[in-house]
Amino acid sequence: MAANGITLARKLPKLKECGLTSVNISLDTLVPAKFEFLTRRKGYERVVDSINTAVDCGYNPAKVNCVVMRGFNDDEICDFVGLTRDKPINVRFIEFMPFDENVWNVKKRVPYPEMLDRVGKLFPGLKRLQDHPADTAKNFRMAGHIGTVSFITSMIEHFCAGCNGLRLLADGNFKVCLFGPSEVNHILPCHSDLLLNFSFLQVIEPDHIIAIASSSDPLRRGAEERELREIIGAAIKKNRASHAGMFDIAKTVKRPMAQ
Repeated sequence: MAANGITLARKLPKLKECGLTSVNISLDTLVPAKFEFLTRRKGYERVVDSINTAVDCGYNPAKVNCVVMRGFNDDEICDFVGLTRDKPINVRFIEFMPFDENVWNVKKRVPYPEMLDRVGKLFPGLKRLQDHPADTAKNFRMAGHIGTVSFITSMIEHFCAGCNGLRLLADGNFKVCLFGPSEVNHILPCHSDLLLNFSFLQVIEPDHIIAIASSSDPLRRGAEERELREIIGAAIKKNRASHAGMFDIAKTVKRPMAQ
């Protein structure tokens, strides 16, 4: 599960008990004032508490997602690496990616080779780890550190061929590609009055329905796992071989990542 960490600390023990096997917590700065500027609210300490709670709950690793932006937090890269020294934390440095409402600019992007070079200069014992075929990150360990660091290189070196990621969204839709506009509405009951007028599962793009795949929200009517697998599999088969590239992605209308 990916979370912003604001209220996660008090919920995580129960989520762990219910079977949550992995958690990614977003934190783009270690400076409270910059955190408040970026998120438009207080809560830095609560996010840090959620990260520590994840460690205490036995998540190994507890993953921390950090989007690196030139001129804002790229001076903190090695400070983030320091989080991995004494705790099983995996800091995942993410290239700044174009999404609606994030004011993307290619000049703000810090490419993976530059990030790796900065880390390597301060931590000379940096060692590349063996990646899983479906890994979306390049993984490294520093000598003497319990945790690890990773680099998600969506823009400069995409990993579309091996990506097996599906994203279940809070409104019940899921995405087979983070950068694509299409979403499949079926997993959870949908609260949109417009969509409730349709009795079919729909693959949706921003302005129009592009496919009809099955009958009404499966979980609402008690669908079995086999049917859900078939629905998800059909959506995956429609996925493209790779994303369009960062400049074309920037022109595509997509759901904002923060709502």
